[in-house]
Amino acid sequence: MVSRIGFMQGDLMEPADKRGRGFLTDCWREEFSVAQKVGFELIEWRIGEEPILMNPVMSSTGRDQMRQLSRECDICIPSLSADFMMQSPFYKVTGREHWARLDLLGAVIEACAEIGIKLLVVPLANGGQLSSREAAALRSGLDRLAPLLEACGVVLSLESDLDPPLLASLIEPYPADRFGITYTVGCRPSTSADAHEALAACGNRIVNVHLKDWNLHVNRASPSRQRTNLAGALNQLRLAGYRGDLILQSNPGHCRAALLAQYGAMAATWWSFGGPDHLSLAPGMVEANENLQQLSHTR
Repeated sequence: MVSRIGFMQGDLMEPADKRGRGFLTDCWREEFSVAQKVGFELIEWRIGEEPILMNPVMSSTGRDQMRQLSRECDICIPSLSADFMMQSPFYKVTGREHWARLDLLGAVIEACAEIGIKLLVVPLANGGQLSSREAAALRSGLDRLAPLLEACGVVLSLESDLDPPLLASLIEPYPADRFGITYTVGCRPSTSADAHEALAACGNRIVNVHLKDWNLHVNRASPSRQRTNLAGALNQLRLAGYRGDLILQSNPGHCRAALLAQYGAMAATWWSFGGPDHLSLAPGMVEANENLQQLSHTR
């Protein structure tokens, strides 16, 4: 399998509101052509804090438009990130609210199946912690979603900053062909040793990777804002046999199309140190790679 570099939907456009990402109803169509121009070949779709039913993936008309733009721009949509789960996680509430939020996630799974999205990323809003009650509610919810995932042919991938052994224990009881882990690089400072520990715990369940550590406007003198060793983490992933997608995800307001394409070229270079035949890199990103050396000095 060949690894591909993509981006999180909304990250190529100029912010349209205070939330930092262009509001979907304003810019999502235009983003396909922008992505094509800078060399991206895939998008990870997202459903954020905007009204969920306004997202094009949630209507037949919107899905038809997404399919048409995907064909015209030769850009695939293999995955979707349910970012709204960070504001409304079903496992943190009880009663009717719990079931309503779980049903909403089920509706998103069905929408993914309708448009051919095979991977649903579910971020866990836990701040690195999960109470015993929340863990039980999460497992109960996953149990309820399992038959729907099987029927729709969709893989649910948990994204979390929980300690890797705990995250691995949460996902372990579930079948690997329907449940996995989205490994995130850059949420917090880390080293190659941290990556090795994480991959040792859950490497065999990683089905997706987010690369988030792209903000150049940080104070590197502050220990809390020190850089993640991205090159080391990517090397550990490659050595562990990962061949899935690499999704660039920028900090809102700091990263737009041309710069994100340069970051894609940087990630491609680091990844290819261990074997260039394992990476799919679009021509537009090759051009962006000309600025790689200058960019690396700024880090």
